[in-house]
Amino acid sequence: MERDRPVIAFLLAVLTLAASAAAGPDATATSPSLEVNELVYDAGKISRGVAVTHTFLLKNVGTADLSVDAKPG
Repeated sequence: MERDRPVIAFLLAVLTLAASAAAGPDATATSPSLEVNELVYDAGKISRGVAVTHTFLLKNVGTADLSVDAKPG
């Protein structure tokens, strides 16, 4: 059983590669893709009680609908 592990791992890897190859390049042809103009925003030093807002520009550069479920904090 112990010596069968490398063989099983190899077979799983081959099956995974075969499945992704079978999907082909068109598998991602209709998928959303998110483009963000800035990944990080530094608000600097903020006094207690002061509300800070910032807008991130998100753009779907893919070919399918993109759903963003963002929750503050």
